[in-house]
Amino acid sequence: MSAREPIAADCPPPFHPLEIIPFFRRYPASFTRDIAYTFIWSGFFALGFYVIISMANGRLLPLHGLAIVFLVSNIIGFSIHFLYRLGSAIGLQARARGAGNAARTLYYSAVPIVGVMLGFLVSSFIVDSGLRSWLADAETLLTMLSISLVVSLVLSVIFFWRERDARNAAALAIERERVERTERQATLANLRALQAQIEPHFLFNTLANVVGLIDPDPATAKRMLETFIRFLRASLGATRRESTTLAEEGELIGAYLAVLQIRMGERLRYRIAVAPELSGFSIPPMLLQPLVENAIRHGLEPEVQGGEVTFTARREGTSVAIEIADSGVGFAPTTRGGLGLANLRERLRLLYGERGSLTIAENAPRGTRVTVRIPDAA
Repeated sequence: MSAREPIAADCPPPFHPLEIIPFFRRYPASFTRDIAYTFIWSGFFALGFYVIISMANGRLLPLHGLAIVFLVSNIIGFSIHFLYRLGSAIGLQARARGAGNAARTLYYSAVPIVGVMLGFLVSSFIVDSGLRSWLADAETLLTMLSISLVVSLVLSVIFFWRERDARNAAALAIERERVERTERQATLANLRALQAQIEPHFLFNTLANVVGLIDPDPATAKRMLETFIRFLRASLGATRRESTTLAEEGELIGAYLAVLQIRMGERLRYRIAVAPELSGFSIPPMLLQPLVENAIRHGLEPEVQGGEVTFTARREGTSVAIEIADSGVGFAPTTRGGLGLANLRERLRLLYGERGSLTIAENAPRGTRVTVRIPDAA
């Protein structure tokens, strides 16, 4: 007794009436499952009709009578099951659902009635207990019609309840997706605004350094300007795409650190190590540069002797772990847990859910290590 059709935006997923009982929802839909469920479902009806017939007769039917009721109920149940599958296969169910409430009501009500009548007809040729003669009796026909209406009513209520529930769930999923899309857009706008504030600051500082080096050290000024141009080229390319690769992000961070190394001299050392097989791994653009900026600003610049920044990426199980570590003054919650990291965590949550994460830890023997974990789609 299962109604099946291709799943669409306005159409509930495959469903068997037995799934109104929570226990039976744990098993995924399949042909074998539905056959077993129809057998169990028909057994429930058989017990119900056995009780009703026994009460009408004033005594319990013998076991032979129970066996006949059970057999007839299963023939009726599988007749309805077959008709629903046939209606789905030839597109009748989809057309009825698309034609409006009246057509949908007629379909879900008529199939069980036809199935009950077909089941009684088939039973009359299988069970030699006078069923064929009963078909000629008006009272028996009235009883069969009453049973048909009861089964039709039960199945119609179940299928309409399921459809309403599925439509509500679909509407909720659409609304949830809309909210998450709005949150992603808002987070991206915030990140772009933050980037627009960071880049001019870095731009003006770098150009000021170039101007200051032109007379005393023109060679260094030229090298800084060339390195800065390499950074701008990589940065502009990243901001115009929705995703980049670890290799491209490593190039961007390398150019950024190269510019700062000219300015900071021996106080800044850096190392970039991305596993070759991860060079093409896709990540959101400008995801890691704020972490490098934090490492310089809050880790190395306050340290008189400076230190080292490392950018590494490796695969860990089903995730890729990307680490930005420094050997600076160490983690200070008041300076390292601000809006920038909060925005980055929110961005990871919106993009990857619980599978994306950002953790901060001390970097032995000193400094800070920030680890970003991104699920590996491969």
